[in-house]
Amino acid sequence: MASLAGSNFIAFKSVSNFGDRRVSQFSQWTPIQSRPSMGLQCRSRSAFASSAQGGVRAQVAAVEQAIPDVAQKVESPVAIVTGASRGIGRAVALSLGKAGCKVLVNYARSSKEAEEVSREIEAYGGQALTFGGDVSKEVDVESMIKTAVDAWGTVDILVNNAGITRDTLLMRMKKSQWQE
Repeated sequence: MASLAGSNFIAFKSVSNFGDRRVSQFSQWTPIQSRPSMGLQCRSRSAFASSAQGGVRAQVAAVEQAIPDVAQKVESPVAIVTGASRGIGRAVALSLGKAGCKVLVNYARSSKEAEEVSREIEAYGGQALTFGGDVSKEVDVESMIKTAVDAWGTVDILVNNAGITRDTLLMRMKKSQWQE
């Protein structure tokens, strides 16, 4: 079973465009072991640059000494996990939920299992939404993203896990099978 628990992960979020240049923001999210109520800790791109000089430790210490009220205002990342009712998708959704992310649990056919994943995330103190939709249908994908944005204001992480198997040789595969 795949797991992200105790791991770092990187979130990418486009900030804006300036002419032909795109300015982007990268964040590193690390589960905080000593303070589970805070969930995740964000280290900015500048922390990566200064890590060689040991600047990360100083920045982390400053964050941990910050006023608790300020720390509580830090927003948790919002994640969408497709195919999250079973298998790898379930493991990823649960790991993100345990790490403090708000998780939209997508499913196509397994509603009961998806609801169970959402309940488990909420049992860890996280937030979860269950969304039934087929990711091969553009309307369903747009609705899924709208649901996450309406609930939490943004989408920071997308795990495109949903998939199907069409067992055949590539040379015999029809274009429609490839597109599925």
